[in-house]
Amino acid sequence: MLIRASKAIASALLTLWAIATGTFLLIEHAPGGPASAERRLEPEVEAANLARMGLVDLLLAPCAGVLRDVPSTGTEIDAGAPAGHIDGATGGCPLVAGQGGDVQIVLAHDGQTVGAGQMVAAVQRPGIRRYLSTMASIATLDLGVTFTSRGERTVRENLAQGLPISAAVGAAALLIALLLGIPLGLIGAARAGAWPDRMLAVLATAGVSVPAIVLGPLLLYLFALRIPIFPVSGFGSTASLFLPAATLGLILASILQRMTRAGAVDFLQGPVAVSLASRGLRGRRILLVHALRHAAIPMLGYLPPAVAALLTGSIVVETVFNLPGVSHYLVGAAINRDHPMVMGVVLAYSALLVVLNTLAEVLMPIVDPRVVAEERVPEPL
Repeated sequence: MLIRASKAIASALLTLWAIATGTFLLIEHAPGGPASAERRLEPEVEAANLARMGLVDLLLAPCAGVLRDVPSTGTEIDAGAPAGHIDGATGGCPLVAGQGGDVQIVLAHDGQTVGAGQMVAAVQRPGIRRYLSTMASIATLDLGVTFTSRGERTVRENLAQGLPISAAVGAAALLIALLLGIPLGLIGAARAGAWPDRMLAVLATAGVSVPAIVLGPLLLYLFALRIPIFPVSGFGSTASLFLPAATLGLILASILQRMTRAGAVDFLQGPVAVSLASRGLRGRRILLVHALRHAAIPMLGYLPPAVAALLTGSIVVETVFNLPGVSHYLVGAAINRDHPMVMGVVLAYSALLVVLNTLAEVLMPIVDPRVVAEERVPEPL
């Protein structure tokens, strides 16, 4: 068990590193990202943000005076080489590039008077330094400011505001799905082939077939407009969670119902169930303990991505019910090409998915002891 948990944790860390590396490559090469010329912030704000993320070095004026021979955008500067000079009252001073690199943003131009310590340009760091700085920023959960907010809010602030709302809706939806899907699946398995099973199968098929973009407005129309039981939109009370949670929960409940029924029926029709019944075990115990345990095996593989998607928000549901969750920020960020915010949401979802998958991997031997037995079987010589 300990060895399996250690392997799962090591695999999770490797997966998170791969996702973080992919995030770095997207930031580097995607249109509208920090390395492109399609800006979303004022040059000074963007330069400070990129420097905070470790992607550029700021070229500061060492003294006050008039700039001369400042390099243009895209010019490559060697490490330690002069990048222009300043004519000052005391004879001036040179501009030195430090680590060197390509000039990404020019903040002051030839002939402009600058003060000591004023930003003159942002010089892009070499690739390996940008990569290491990005990994350090991700490790400290600091992805800089969002372009959409004009640099006034950080990615972490938006996630801290949106994640609790998305998680609350997702947790309520998961509770609805578990309370409906698993019991109805067991009822269908216990009455396999009878009319209750056929009726539940029709309901499950309907639940899987109806998308959230249809079910959400339908529930909104029935229980907020025609019968005003719940608020139409927004987030401010427990009642406001019910309709969006029901939209997601009913769809997931239909899936869990079908998975539970299939797993339970497979067990009840197998030789193990016959053997347990011959030993005098009651049918209810066989169904609720042994058949349910057998049905939980495939659900351990399905639930981690489903739960991660629920807890990080549904774009359709949060848009329909006007919820300020994570997807609210994701939609705005995608439209405005706000890559730091998009990457923040992707990393949050990926981290949650990896954690849940790791937990499922650790719990699998408890639900299915055959996994441990198979791992202990020596390979043939």
